[in-house]
Order: sequence, then structure tokens, then C-alpha cells
Amino acid sequence: MKIGIDVSMLVYQGSGVATYTYNFVKSLLQIDKVNEYKLFYSSLRRPKNFYYLDSLQRLGTKIYSYYIPPRLLKLWWNKLHIFPIEWFIGEVDVFHSSDFLRPPLSKKTKGITTIHDLTWKKFPEFHTNDIIEAHSRKLKRTIKFEDLIMTVSTHTKNDLLYYYPQINKEKILVNYQGLDDRFKVIQDQNRIKKVLAKYKVQYPGEYLLYVGAIEPRKNLETAIQIYADLIKVKKYENFEFLLVGRAGWKNENIFQQIKQLKLQEKIKFIGFVEDDDLPYFYNASKVCIYLSLYEGFGLPPLEAAKCSIPTLVYSNSSLVETIPKDYPVARKGKELTTLIQLLEDKMVINQKYLEKFNWTDYSRRFLHFIKAH
Repeated sequence: MKIGIDVSMLVYQGSGVATYTYNFVKSLLQIDKVNEYKLFYSSLRRPKNFYYLDSLQRLGTKIYSYYIPPRLLKLWWNKLHIFPIEWFIGEVDVFHSSDFLRPPLSKKTKGITTIHDLTWKKFPEFHTNDIIEAHSRKLKRTIKFEDLIMTVSTHTKNDLLYYYPQINKEKILVNYQGLDDRFKVIQDQNRIKKVLAKYKVQYPGEYLLYVGAIEPRKNLETAIQIYADLIKVKKYENFEFLLVGRAGWKNENIFQQIKQLKLQEKIKFIGFVEDDDLPYFYNASKVCIYLSLYEGFGLPPLEAAKCSIPTLVYSNSSLVETIPKDYPVARKGKELTTLIQLLEDKMVINQKYLEKFNWTDYSRRFLHFIKAH
């Protein structure tokens, strides 16, 4: 079987969808030596230290790389729906579309896509119009051509069926994504110190950590206020708050809030952190804060848990399914109390529970799903 995959989202290195795409494809190439893979990649630029494509190529796959402007692809595929993917990568039996674009496929090519979340549908106020339009057009194509669909949680599947009840349930697979093996407890304190120094962060230190995009859905304004309240307590006055992740959209209020609270010297925007360095930030922190209002899956709390670091979270959306059951989740108005509890009590995280989130099983379920349909 020839399997095509759009890996263009890798250009957004450091984002959840780029991490997903890379680990998913890498896992497939590692476990599947029977099928042939063809990867489509198009972008006008390559990020600095962009090792994704090179590492996938070393695993023995063919990458069809193009320098087509994203706006042009959106016009061709999302609006006009012209130029089938086979023109770019040759014939395939199955093609996995990206998060934004569903290209035309030949009649004999089976389409499949991953739906990460429906935030653009549930909370349009959190998104820009172009993002809402791109997701909407892509999903309409997915439904029209009866593509197979994977969702990363039961919650996302339920959201999908609520808004689009015409979708055949039999063509939806709930498939929990994996956690990379690099997330683990790191004992080498000198190594942690050296890695954090690359980002101008001193170690050891008293740190809270946020990992994710700087955008409204992540509810960073609440997290920042909780942090501001925490450091008013003398015992925690030396704590700093590290924000790891790229700037998203509609985030002007966050920067204004930090200025008003006079926290410019206490809150550090680290920006993009290389994949191999991220576990060191988790290990250097006391507690992560992830008060997201909605998640299709919610990766950072699980990555932190693999490093035996607890996370302050709300029990909402897919987080109800994914976070360990014994987590002391935050309640509205009680976030500070819960945060102090997490700082005071050394929480033992059930590592056995986290083993179900692995890429090998994810990829095997994907292969079984496309063969069964």
C-alpha cells in the first residue's frame, strides 16, 4: 500500500500540530517496513535548526518538497479545489490531509484526516477569520468526500458529531496520541543547568512553567493573575514564571496585563524551545500551569507528568479523559489554593497510567483503521 501524508505543518515548529505530525510520521516509518510512504511538504521557508525533514528522510521515506506559497495552496485546494495531490507525489492508495488543507484526490485514493479540536467552531472569538474559514472549508471537503477521520479524544469526537451529525460514526476513530520517550525524570543537574543557560535561564531556581501557544484559549490572563497572587505570599516571592511557546494571536491583553502588574522582570517569555531541550524545562520547574479553557487532547500536562512534575489544570474538555484520575484539579476561584497544595505536597504521579499514550500503538491503530475501511 502506498500512503501519502501532508507534512507541511512541520513548518510551525514548536506548535502542537507540528509535534503531532512529526511524531506520528516518525513512528509509522519506524514500525512499518511493508507499506511505502510519500510525504508532501510545501513552504517558502525552513525554520532555523529545522531537523524534522532530514530526520524523516533518514528513516527511508520519499519527501516531495515544494516552494509553493501557502496562500496559493489555500486558493487551489480550499477554495477552487483543483490540482490533485497525485500531480505532486504520484499515485497513492491513502492520503492523510493536514490540519488546514484537503487537496483533491483521485477516485481510487482513500482520504483520511486528523481532527485535533473544534475550538474554531466552539469559540470563534478565540480565532482569526482566516483560521476559521480554513478549518471550515477543509472539514466540509472531508465530509463531502466521506474521508476517514481520526480524533485525538472522545471529547473531540463528540464535538464533531454534535456540529456535524451527518458524519458516519463508523468512519471515526478515537486515537489517543503518544508521548515522546524523551520526557522523563532527568537526574543530571549540570545538564539541566547547561540547557537552560542557552535560553538565558539560571538553574537552579524557583520556577513555574507554562508550555503552549500564547493565545486566548489558553487562558494565560488567569494563570498570570494566579502567579501574581502567589508571589505576594512571602514563601513564594522568589518564584518566576517561564512561558515556553510561540506567540499566537489576539494576545495583546496578556502583555498589557504583565505591564500593569509590573511583572516584566518576573515573567520570562522563552519563546520557541527545541524539542530535545523541552524536557529540561519541565524538570527544572516546580509546577506547570495549564488553565486552558478547552483542549482537544492537552499534551503539556502529560509531558510534565512523564517528568514527574504536576500541573495546575481545570477538569474540562478532553482533559477529563487524559489527566491522571488522582490529580487535584483546580476550581474557579480556588486556583491559588490548589497551586499551593501542588507546591507543598510532593505528588507521586502514576507513570504506569501514562504508558497508554504511546506512538507505536497510535500508529498501529491508524494502520488497522485504514486497512479495515
